[in-house]
Amino acid sequence: MIKKICMIVMFLAVAVTAARNSSCKDVLDNSLTRPPSGIYILEDSHGFQYQTYCDMLTNMGGWTLIASVHENNAQDNGRCTKGDRWSSEQGSSSLQPRAENWMNQNTFGNVISATADDFKSPGYFDIKAKNLMIWQVPNDTPLDNWRQASYMRYRTETDFFDYFNGNLYSLYKHFLPIVSRQYSWPADNGPQIPVVFDEGSGGDLVSHFGPTTKQYLTPGYIQFRALSSQHDVFAMCPGVKISESFSNAQFACFGSTGYNYNAKYCGDFAGWTYNGYGTHTTWSVDKYLIETTFLLFYR
Repeated sequence: MIKKICMIVMFLAVAVTAARNSSCKDVLDNSLTRPPSGIYILEDSHGFQYQTYCDMLTNMGGWTLIASVHENNAQDNGRCTKGDRWSSEQGSSSLQPRAENWMNQNTFGNVISATADDFKSPGYFDIKAKNLMIWQVPNDTPLDNWRQASYMRYRTETDFFDYFNGNLYSLYKHFLPIVSRQYSWPADNGPQIPVVFDEGSGGDLVSHFGPTTKQYLTPGYIQFRALSSQHDVFAMCPGVKISESFSNAQFACFGSTGYNYNAKYCGDFAGWTYNGYGTHTTWSVDKYLIETTFLLFYR
């Protein structure tokens, strides 16, 4: 009897090991016990294997890191230069009016250095998810310290990806393209999805934005495709939605070529240093926020 039980357990263990893990939710569901957070190997729908980070703690776990966004060399006016992969690496140019990497299947960076360089895994376009989670982590934080160093962690819980074919790639490519001069403010602003906070608060989040900007922000949301009155387009406003009367999305949102109006709005973090790097005056965010990496997770 004992031998038979052991054989059954071994069979189940082999079956679990053999299951294809296309997301961290699969890793969780295919495990006999709750696995720890950390690096896992996932396999996309084409059989390609890649490494990424799984958060197995938040809201019962199963969250897959699919991307990281940070500003490249903003202190030296290096916006929209090599390394600004979520905006334009060719500068503010009529030849590059799109923030292409939000809408394509390019991959770049690696999970180990996700807080030191932009990262985009195959999971960005391959995983079919229901919700998005964001961690705000200081730049250059080692992977083992991400959770304890994150001063903001918030997530959607409305399954909003069901309306956009399951991921950010589809959302931007098919529903809300990031293309300057193609859309009108405010009619073409994208959806504002509510979030819950697991770390930090809405008031604290908003406090890091520019003093002039804050009055136009409502915390507790993620807004997708926000426009300025100059027809520039910004991919995402993290943790906030902007007032319908606010025509300067560049000061609260990230990911733009900045082509149409002003090269100062070009870059992964757009106009966040408009009145100086980390000065926290007028439109500029504080130094803490400009030196933040945004880690994006699916589940």
